[in-house]
Amino acid sequence: MQRFDPYLTLGLARAATADAVKAAYRQRVRLTHPDRGGDPAEFIAVVKAFGLLSDPEARRLYDEAGIIDEDGVKTFRRDVAGILADMFDAAVETAVATGLPLARVNFVEQMKAAVTSGLGDARASLASSDRAIAALSALRARITRSDGAENVFASRLDAQIATRAKERAVLRRRLLILETAIVELGNYRSEVELISALEAAP
Repeated sequence: MQRFDPYLTLGLARAATADAVKAAYRQRVRLTHPDRGGDPAEFIAVVKAFGLLSDPEARRLYDEAGIIDEDGVKTFRRDVAGILADMFDAAVETAVATGLPLARVNFVEQMKAAVTSGLGDARASLASSDRAIAALSALRARITRSDGAENVFASRLDAQIATRAKERAVLRRRLLILETAIVELGNYRSEVELISALEAAP
C-alpha cells in the first residue's frame, strides 16, 4: 500500500510556500471534484493534502516526523466548513428577512465579501498582537538587575509575553481558516456546489 504524501498529491516540492499550496489545491480540486466528473477518492485525497499542508502545525509534524495528524486535519477542515456554513446561513437569513428573491442572490459572492472582510480584521489583529509582543520583549530586555537576584518584573513580563503568544496562535489559526475559506469559495461557481461540499465535509 502506497504511503500518503500530501506534496505528491498536490504536485508540490517540500519547500512550497503557502501561496503555492493554495494555487496547487485550486487547480487539483477543480480536476478532481466529483460534481465536475472527478474521482471521489482522488478528491478526498486532494482535500486531505490541502488540509494538512495549510495547517502550519500539521505540516511541521509531517515534515519533521512523517506523522499525519488525522484528527488535526479533520478539525481544521471542520472549522473551515463551520465558518462557511455559518456565513451561508447568515446570508440566507438576511436575504429572507429583507424579502430578496433567493434566485437572484449570489451567495458565493456575498460570502467571499464577508470572508475578505474577516481576513482584513484578522490580519489587523495579528499585526497588533505582533507589535504588543515586540514591545513587551523590548521592555523585558531593558529591565535587568545588577545583583543577580530574581528579576520580579522580568518574570511578570515573561508571563505577559507567554499569554500574548497564546492569543497570537489563536489569531494565526483564525487567519489560516479564513484564508482556506476564501480558497474554498473560489472553487464553487454556485451555491449548489457549495452546499454539496459543506454537506460532505468531514
